[in-house]
Amino acid sequence: MTSEQKQALQHRLAMYEQLCSLYPRDPEYLQKKVEILLQLQNNVEAELLLDKLYHLLLNQGQQQRAEETKSIRQHLSLQEHQEHFYSTPFLHLASRSFMGKAFRTHKRIEVKMGEYLIRYGEQDEQMFIVLSGELAVWSHDAQGEKNLEHVLRAGEVIGELAFLDGTPRNADVLACEDALLLAIPGKDVLKLFLENPKVEQALVQEANTRKIIVALKKNKHLKRAPEHLQRILAKQGEWLEIAALTRLHQSGENIQYVDLICSGAVRILTENKHGESVVLESLKEGALIGLDVLNVRVNNHTYMADIVCMQSTTLIRFTTTKFNDIIEHNPRLHQALIAQAQTNQDSFLHTIQSQV
Repeated sequence: MTSEQKQALQHRLAMYEQLCSLYPRDPEYLQKKVEILLQLQNNVEAELLLDKLYHLLLNQGQQQRAEETKSIRQHLSLQEHQEHFYSTPFLHLASRSFMGKAFRTHKRIEVKMGEYLIRYGEQDEQMFIVLSGELAVWSHDAQGEKNLEHVLRAGEVIGELAFLDGTPRNADVLACEDALLLAIPGKDVLKLFLENPKVEQALVQEANTRKIIVALKKNKHLKRAPEHLQRILAKQGEWLEIAALTRLHQSGENIQYVDLICSGAVRILTENKHGESVVLESLKEGALIGLDVLNVRVNNHTYMADIVCMQSTTLIRFTTTKFNDIIEHNPRLHQALIAQAQTNQDSFLHTIQSQV
């Protein structure tokens, strides 16, 4: 379509918008507007107006035209759902035959607004692909409180963790609005893995990324970062399990990493003048270790005390270079973390002077 043709269509669209406003119960003007929207490839608005036209025709007793309108709307919905299905991150690696068969034969699940798709603790190996609508993912913390972790949109996957590791569902998934999903049984996902191992690798990577995004929200600053930045950061993070009584970092060691504590007990230790170990601080879940690299008041970025995992600890590790490069793209977050680094150091120096 040339720019002149597009401009002419937009001019006609404006004219029919006025006519529809003047004669809201005239189906002819509404149908013309829909036809122009389809020519302009504005399928989302066209689909909404087709629904309106369908009910208008039914109310006027035009049953046959109403059914024809319904068929057009369903065809548009099918096209949109296919686009979202084929845009799912890891499925582009699957064969076209598998994709086509999966879309045609697998069960579709409608979830009304406020209904649950998944409940925490359920045992199920189905994986779901969102075709339309939005769903909220709510995790449960150790105290039983629910936390909003993510909002799923069309083209995203949910339920892959339960299939990959065989564990019960680790979150509630609730529809924020009416949603449609494609359910893929675990046995068919396994067939896909056998057909192309790269699909499994991509799915595992996606699952790890989402797992890290959930963990990032344990930190009060990182949880406020834009979703796209959280995702970029998550792809650079490494999930680590540290054994109890392991010295994570040593006093005087150059800071090469930024560590986010996800669980466990971590303490900052030093020795007093009598050679006795003194606990300077106990770090909680969500704390960031190594933020001193952001402190512009310090030239020599080294750990000022030993950092020890007192219990089995899980953390996410970033190299300082990657962490800084990503954080600098969001000035507000960057400044907040710099302020936190300076506060941490001032508090640390005060504590060490008073206790050692």
